Amino acid sequence: MKRFIVCVLVSALMTGCGGNKKAAQDVDLTVNYPGERLFPVNDFFRTEKQLSVKADGEYFLSDINDVFFSDDFAFILDQRQAVSKVDLKTGEIVSQLRQIGRGPKDYLDAINLTGDDEHLYLLDMSGKNVHVYDFDLNHIDKYNIDFIPTPSSFTRTKDGFMFLNSFDDDSIGMFVVTDSQCRKKATYLPKEVTTVEDDDDFMFMSIFIGKYFLPDLQGKVVCHNPKTDDLYLYDGKSLGKRCHVKLGDDFIGKPGSYIRKIFSLNGNTLVNYMCDKGSCYAYYDRNFNLIAEGSGKNDPAFFPMSQVGDRLMTVVVSKNESDSEQAQIIIYRTK
Repeated sequence: MKRFIVCVLVSALMTGCGGNKKAAQDVDLTVNYPGERLFPVNDFFRTEKQLSVKADGEYFLSDINDVFFSDDFAFILDQRQAVSKVDLKTGEIVSQLRQIGRGPKDYLDAINLTGDDEHLYLLDMSGKNVHVYDFDLNHIDKYNIDFIPTPSSFTRTKDGFMFLNSFDDDSIGMFVVTDSQCRKKATYLPKEVTTVEDDDDFMFMSIFIGKYFLPDLQGKVVCHNPKTDDLYLYDGKSLGKRCHVKLGDDFIGKPGSYIRKIFSLNGNTLVNYMCDKGSCYAYYDRNFNLIAEGSGKNDPAFFPMSQVGDRLMTVVVSKNESDSEQAQIIIYRTK
């Protein structure tokens, strides 16, 4: 049996990609090869809380794909496509949902989880639906999104939803905004604005790497376009470019290097990228000045990461001495 450690990093309120005075199209963040440097995790994050998750009884917890927080509960979507409701006070999994199939309440390929003050939303990429649940995991409704060719990430906005459409075409853009019942309202970044050499490679990344939206409490959404590694800010009315992230020239000849995730933390920007050193990080302040960078592979509680609202989540898989299954939720906060 495996030991699963779920780590959740809590940051301050997100405020976008920073306040640099230069025009957005002039702001380039260049990630350089880390060499022997290690990213100083403890310089920026501290442990706030740690508790054991009781996942050895009726319910089973697999590797984590996504998470949504509501008050004292974490709703976790794992790689088995099960949704678990975890009490953050006791660590108990109080209920669990796994309903794969073709029935009216079933899903085929659950890839993302989001929510608001009243409901939980699950994105079924293959079924082209958004399933709606209450916080007791009872099925409430289902919204069809057939009009989006490849919905591969989504988030709740102030008035509805925003989706990432992996295969944009002339009739729909990279980002699709809908109302609260998933009826299309607006689209952004049509195909001619984005470029990609191999859509198959991008499709793999978009499904298995995770969410590309970072909503804040004011109703704004920071959007990562994984085809171009540009960051945009959606203010509820329009989409504006914030910055561009790219690999430096020192990555030439190092295959498998790419930008993995971009996070917005208290106005700062954290870039997670892959290279032959493993998972690496570069941290920029709100004026896009580099604060720190380096490899994170020797910091297991910092790999890999997902951001939900003002939180980050990372998962580490290991075994304990008795080879029995355990789970640890660790809460971090920025210093």
